[in-house]
Amino acid sequence: MLIVNLQLKIKPEKRLEFSDWFNGILPDTRSYNGCTEVNSCSVSDDSEVVEIISKWGSKDQYDAYLAWREATGVVAKLGEYVSAAPVFRFLTVDRQFE
Repeated sequence: MLIVNLQLKIKPEKRLEFSDWFNGILPDTRSYNGCTEVNSCSVSDDSEVVEIISKWGSKDQYDAYLAWREATGVVAKLGEYVSAAPVFRFLTVDRQFE
């Protein structure tokens, strides 16, 4: 399993517009092949930062998803809302405890 942590720094004047748009596209993320969970999280001490935490079956599945988002213009649209380059962290789950 792969956990993807995407950190976005949102322009303050675009925060509400971003939230409406982004929350509208998350159901498509969740239904994409390989995605088992996706969460949009606020950072309590920084109102400009949004962290997207998602779980994927593999890095290949995430890469296919990201390529699809690029091809459909979502990545370009995201550029209208961010004030810094997105930061990606890829975490491979070595062991899962139930």
